[in-house]
Amino acid sequence: FSFAGVFIPWFHLQSHLEVKNKKLLIIGCGKLGQKVGLFSEDMPLDLIGLKRKKITSTNIKILEQDIFEESFFDQVKKISPHFIIYCLSADSPSEKSYKKNYVEGLKQVIKSINGIKNFEHLFFISSTSVYGENSDQFIDEFSETDPENYRGIILLEAEKLMKTVNFNYTILRLSGIYGSGRNYMINLSKDLARWPEFDRWTNRINEEDAANFILFLIKQSLDNKVPEKLYLLTDNEPVRLYDLLNWVRQHLNLNKNNKPNSRHVLGKRLRSSIIPSLQFKYKFPSYKNGYKELIQDEKNSL
Repeated sequence: FSFAGVFIPWFHLQSHLEVKNKKLLIIGCGKLGQKVGLFSEDMPLDLIGLKRKKITSTNIKILEQDIFEESFFDQVKKISPHFIIYCLSADSPSEKSYKKNYVEGLKQVIKSINGIKNFEHLFFISSTSVYGENSDQFIDEFSETDPENYRGIILLEAEKLMKTVNFNYTILRLSGIYGSGRNYMINLSKDLARWPEFDRWTNRINEEDAANFILFLIKQSLDNKVPEKLYLLTDNEPVRLYDLLNWVRQHLNLNKNNKPNSRHVLGKRLRSSIIPSLQFKYKFPSYKNGYKELIQDEKNSL
């Protein structure tokens, strides 16, 4: 092949025509963000993570960056990502920290995106706390939101902020995340004194399924299919808390706690009305699948 009288081997020309990987920026690159990185190895993505304190990661280039510093805007402009996952967590369980990280932080991100020409999609990790309490019926993506505490109220404020942007976005409402290193329920099951006074519904999502579903949506975007604005990400089996804790105790070879299940159960039962219609399958469709692995790990460590 020749161009302007200069011979160019075809394989050189072909290499210049190859499509470059798209850039995925993970802001708040904690356990979930790093799990996304772990499962994205076969996708045409270059991953960059931002954290307040730099950590090492095998397949994510993690940069030390506070999003509230002025340098944040130059950093995002330099990276020029196609996709952003905003999964920052609060510094402390206080109203002030929630407001700063979920609302003010999101404002910073939206402002930074407005200067990127090639930007395609923002994924915001929210929580099912925006629904409030309702144990009488199943709750899905189309249910009313009625948060009862500052966490849900602030997250709902952040979600409303998302609806004002002029680019593609998706809100992911995650139920209780569990997985490797997230052993709260296992530890609670063993400590009877810490069991709550009243029984309640609990809804779970394994962090592997959460990460894989986010990547499933990014793959849709890569295939020019725009994901929905909202997904409720939870497994297929809501369970009463006492039942879950006693199930864990049984598999740890501990005696059942005979604390009576109260007639009136607090909390809420969740299920997605959208995800079952997609070509996505949970690795852990029930807490039983996921906690069996964690319990085996717990036994192996003893």
